[in-house]
Amino acid sequence: MSIGDYRSRHLAQVKKSVNGKIIKVNIDNGAYEIISMGHRNPQGLYLDKEHNFILETEHGPFGGDEINIIEVNKIGKKNIQNFGWAISSYGEHYGGKSESYNDTKYQKYPLYKSHAEQGFIEPLKSFVPSIGISAIVKISQNSYAVSSLKYKHLYFFKLNNQKQIIDSNWVEVFERVRDLRFHKNKLYLFMEDSASIGTIDLS
Repeated sequence: MSIGDYRSRHLAQVKKSVNGKIIKVNIDNGAYEIISMGHRNPQGLYLDKEHNFILETEHGPFGGDEINIIEVNKIGKKNIQNFGWAISSYGEHYGGKSESYNDTKYQKYPLYKSHAEQGFIEPLKSFVPSIGISAIVKISQNSYAVSSLKYKHLYFFKLNNQKQIIDSNWVEVFERVRDLRFHKNKLYLFMEDSASIGTIDLS
């Protein structure tokens, strides 16, 4: 399950806190393990058993929505996979650097644009400006779909063997899409504005 930072930004980098983390929960006894950290506001999770990774989507600040890959074979190792929030982000704090009231915020949380240079994992994809990212599903062996709240679009992409995006396109659906499911070549969309279910036949 995913847990946001609840605006306690510093806790996303504190291993003793569950804020800003993806955790694995034992449903029998309630015990949990942190499997990744440095997240702002996680939205979607998809476990790709075929490729042995988890795809995670999260809201960035002002800009910087992300798709991240969490490697399953690295879960439980000494170093928890760390995606950088609130030290690195391709977005900005609301109001930006030009506003004096943000000076202290940038001193504490600088939002460096490179994750790797700070020792963090780079996002698979960062959206600037933000799209209001929400759910993510797999639709074929190497193809995935992501939903958008703000832009009212679907984002389709493919990954190559190096886990890089090699092909992507947008499809407008004209409503905020909160959640997705894929079953028997049909993509099901929870349309938030009309509180309805939309379907797209991908066969």
